[in-house]
Amino acid sequence: MALNPLDRIRSYYEDMTKTDREIAAWIMDNPRDAARSTIGALAEYTHTSKAALVRFSTRIGYNGFAEFKFDLSRYLVSRNASQTETSAEADSFHAITDTYTEYIKRIPECFDREDLDRISDLLIRSRRTKIFGVNRTFNSARQLKQRLLKIGIDAEAVCDTTDMSDTCEMLTEEDLLVIFTITDNAGIYNDHVVTAAGHDCPVICFTMTPALPFKKMCSHYIVLPRISRDSSISFLDDQAIFLVFIEILLNTAAAMTR
Repeated sequence: MALNPLDRIRSYYEDMTKTDREIAAWIMDNPRDAARSTIGALAEYTHTSKAALVRFSTRIGYNGFAEFKFDLSRYLVSRNASQTETSAEADSFHAITDTYTEYIKRIPECFDREDLDRISDLLIRSRRTKIFGVNRTFNSARQLKQRLLKIGIDAEAVCDTTDMSDTCEMLTEEDLLVIFTITDNAGIYNDHVVTAAGHDCPVICFTMTPALPFKKMCSHYIVLPRISRDSSISFLDDQAIFLVFIEILLNTAAAMTR
């Protein structure tokens, strides 16, 4: 029987180079993210290169990264189908909605009312609010911007890393920086936070990782439940959790602006 891609990684692990092992460890910890990522994004997440990912894929028996990614995606989908078929909860529609319901109920456990009040106060009082997000988290950044505009708070969502650098150089203590990131595996935000904090600009981070390197530089650091990693159902998206949290936050901010 042919090995599935994760077992294949395990079987080759002892003979891997240091770089290969770093790639292997990240993929084993984040198989769903690996299956959904482009080769460029995965190179950033693993702190390697596109060429290293191609070499890694060929060393474990694939013709290239594209073939490895396809096999990994197919395996995750088939594993989910198998789990669903053998589960008492055979109805995938109910399984998905029940899982999201469970995680949404956990959101209020991640902060208290004082956190929301202080964050809302910063949003209302700031001269300029800049909201950073990359790839899928940019959808959350843009959603927060749009919802803030609805209640009369001006904000800008930024996804380009060069623009982020330029923006942080201009921030002051009268402004506010908000960051959406699940894990920041690519290390995008640390330098930006250092720059903003150096200008005494408050920084708020909404994430799903308990302790990113820049946590201590944030005035508020909210860790939300990560449904994509914890769920047994493949390919559930974390942005839904961010979007529900945004509605909770905006409800508090809107009440304070009345």
